[in-house]
Amino acid sequence: MPKPPKALTPDQSLAAYFGFEVRKHREGASLSQAELADHLHWAKSTVGNLETAFRSPTVDHAKDLDRFFTTDRFGWLHGLIVREELPDFFRPFARREPDATHIRMFEPLVIPGLLQIEEYARALLATDQSPDQLEQAVAARMERQKILFRKEPAPPRLWIVLDEGVLRRQVGGATVMRKQIEHLLAMGERHDVTIQVVPSSVGEYIGLEGGFSILSFDEGSDMAYAEAAGGGHMIEQQKDVARTITRFELIRAHALSVNESTRLIREAL
Repeated sequence: MPKPPKALTPDQSLAAYFGFEVRKHREGASLSQAELADHLHWAKSTVGNLETAFRSPTVDHAKDLDRFFTTDRFGWLHGLIVREELPDFFRPFARREPDATHIRMFEPLVIPGLLQIEEYARALLATDQSPDQLEQAVAARMERQKILFRKEPAPPRLWIVLDEGVLRRQVGGATVMRKQIEHLLAMGERHDVTIQVVPSSVGEYIGLEGGFSILSFDEGSDMAYAEAAGGGHMIEQQKDVARTITRFELIRAHALSVNESTRLIREAL
């Protein structure tokens, strides 16, 4: 007698629920695991591993399943799964980020996550992620960037100030860094993205205390997020948010103009 299928526990995690949906759609189409894998040109073990949440789905798995079953459910679920991979301390901020109409960021150390290319993010995240966690962490970071390319609602207005040291630090090596800076230049050409650089000639300034982000909304109060070693924290008390906004303006006062910043970024190539 054939072995009965393993019982699924869709309430255990989002990955488990994804697997439950794979099985439901597969059985609804009267397909075995091997038949579905064959249709999708996957390894035979992949369907079973996804259904039992033995492995987390990738964006390609979600796209293949959506295309085959003519749905958008798997892509939607995958987006939730990768957000689940974000650090606990960052999730409250990431949940509000898609609702923001304006995002202001200052970063003294690395390219901000919203503008990182995949190779740069992977090199950066590999320093404190196990191989099993790395791809999901990269996917989570790339998922956040979708807000910059959406049609409805309009993407947020993004204003980023960088320390010049960010451009000089070769994360991932020269080839990756060149590609990353080219992406930075391309994004800076958009009408809804402003990038400025604080040159190293400034010396000491308030930005050296650390990076932060500020979210503004059509409805509701501004909020901020401050980075810290090994984590970060939300800023929601309005007097503290106001101080963070003032800090952003003081840092921006030290930055080069947009055109001068673009010239400095091109220099870094």
